[in-house]
Amino acid sequence: MFVFKKEQQSYDFGGVTIGGHPGENPTVLIGGLFFKGQPIVENTRDGSFDKTLALEWVNTANTMVEKTGHPFMIQAYGRTPDAIEHHLSWVSEHFDGPIMFESTNAEARKQAIKYSDETGLNNRVIYNSINLSMKEEEKEVLKNSSLNMAVILGWSPRATSLPDRMKTITDMLKLSKELGIEKVLVDPGTMPVGAGFGLEHRTVLAVKSELGLPTCLGPHNAPSAWRFLKEPEFDDESTHMATVVASTVTSQVLAADSIMYGSMIRTKEIFAAVALISNAIATAIAEANNVLGIERTLFDPPTYD
Repeated sequence: MFVFKKEQQSYDFGGVTIGGHPGENPTVLIGGLFFKGQPIVENTRDGSFDKTLALEWVNTANTMVEKTGHPFMIQAYGRTPDAIEHHLSWVSEHFDGPIMFESTNAEARKQAIKYSDETGLNNRVIYNSINLSMKEEEKEVLKNSSLNMAVILGWSPRATSLPDRMKTITDMLKLSKELGIEKVLVDPGTMPVGAGFGLEHRTVLAVKSELGLPTCLGPHNAPSAWRFLKEPEFDDESTHMATVVASTVTSQVLAADSIMYGSMIRTKEIFAAVALISNAIATAIAEANNVLGIERTLFDPPTYD
């Protein structure tokens, strides 16, 4: 297990603590909602969706939080300004925790910032993400808002080594301060298998050991693009699920503080796997701290023994 000399920062994101030394706080799980291809999605342009099924997913997540002790936040997507506003409105009414919003559409992201600012969601929402491709207009909208929590994306097309990733991260951290961001989650970015997959884990360890900042990863992105799973004999739900679970718990063991696991349709499986590994981490960290003479309160996961 990992024990860092660097003092580790932790922040309160809408009532959920993320960061700290390994084992100190439970790994936070981030489930995706309203993404294209999910069975709840009806129309990506206007943001219409199956509210009954979406609520079932939220209730399942709340149950798993109670059963495992692992906090949860929703990663809400919106293709258009109307869609993302509709999604944020519904989620804020049916879920009490933090909300990370994102879109591939800059206009949608700007609308999400404005909507969150105007409706008082600024203390619950996390902007995803501050990155090298941000345009000046979006920077100004974020800077002039009251939002102060954001994901820092430590990836660029040229960042193919650890020093490159760390340089990108430090540059984005500087920009985040200029934009009024006070609480950050550093996401090194997960690349496809064969195109850099794995470097994100090395970068997480570097961020923790050199900067002491909270981290997040979206490891499900690697198996989702893996050509191996496109072959007919492996292109089935159980095989896909196995790889997502494997990538998630690998990130957990390798010190990621929070993990985006993709669609909330797989919430039970992900929480169960992470809860199991949390027990192993708790035992290993407690023993390591004892040997090193470190006194630190640790997360005590339920064992159900």
